Amino acid sequence: MKKEFLKSASLVFAILLIAVALASSPGTASAAQTFKVDANMTLGEIVSPSWAAIFKELEQRSNGRLKITTHWSNSLMSIPEIPRGVSSGMATFSNLPSPNYVDILPLNTRILQLPYMGLKDPVESSEIYMQLYDEFPQMAEEMAQFNMKVLGATTLGVYDLHLVDKKEVRVPADLRGRRINPFKVEFKPMLEKFGAAATFVSPGQMYESLEKGVLDGYWNNWAFKAWFGLSDLINQSVKLDDYGAFHEHNIIVVNADFYKSLPADLQKLWNDIIRTEGGYARMWNDTAALVERELANAKRKGSLLVELTPQERQLWKDELAYTHKLALDEINARRGDKVANQIYDRALAIIAQKNAK
Repeated sequence: MKKEFLKSASLVFAILLIAVALASSPGTASAAQTFKVDANMTLGEIVSPSWAAIFKELEQRSNGRLKITTHWSNSLMSIPEIPRGVSSGMATFSNLPSPNYVDILPLNTRILQLPYMGLKDPVESSEIYMQLYDEFPQMAEEMAQFNMKVLGATTLGVYDLHLVDKKEVRVPADLRGRRINPFKVEFKPMLEKFGAAATFVSPGQMYESLEKGVLDGYWNNWAFKAWFGLSDLINQSVKLDDYGAFHEHNIIVVNADFYKSLPADLQKLWNDIIRTEGGYARMWNDTAALVERELANAKRKGSLLVELTPQERQLWKDELAYTHKLALDEINARRGDKVANQIYDRALAIIAQKNAK
């Protein structure tokens, strides 16, 4: 009886050991474990399908271990709420429309997007941001304050000036009396200097504001017109330079705690799809087609498309040149160091090197 009991006990123990061994096996554990992802993303005519395709790819290549629920604009949180929403884990993954966070994330959202930095190619612009992020740990530390890790960045194109009326704008003084949504704090002093009013409204309020005359125009990229249904209201577009006034980045962030909880192969998958394989570039590749369509529509409609002379372009650039020092001084005063200057100088060096090719 005793021997039979010992045999039975030994058999049970052996089965338990096998079960533990299987449970601790990386392949078995990984296959069984799934990770829920709440993605808070900007809704746009072109951007949304691009993100949807990337999320589908993440799910497929993870063999279903990543379960992604997409929350489009404002359905989970509003734009101002995104940093704290990602920090708390309300959203696991999100894009940050950078002009909205210049006060809390200036190293990441303000420096490379100063007017007339010399950025030309949109995809290259994203690559430059990521190179700076890799080189300056202070940029990662700034994001870490909100428990965020950067996976990549997208660029939505250059910013030009778009107006409801056809009273031609060629130099800053031509803006006198107009009410403009600049979408960028650096433009505000120049507008006021030349007798224009800077009126900030959210993208969702743009149509009504333009339609009712609360605004006469705005600074933003060409695709913005289509995304928010503004094409029928805009009758004049001013091309400020070959690369516009500046590039806006949407920075792609993930909750740092969630990212650390992922097995190494899934961490690599996120980086492979979004950065190494150029997932961030898909946004611009798709947006570029939309920009061309918008330009064709504007020509067909008979909108005034203002091409400035080199001398006129230089006037705009000269008027905004001082904003670089102003921004750097503000960032340095808040931080108590001069890291911003180091990032700025390095950015200019990288841009000059790439533009020389």
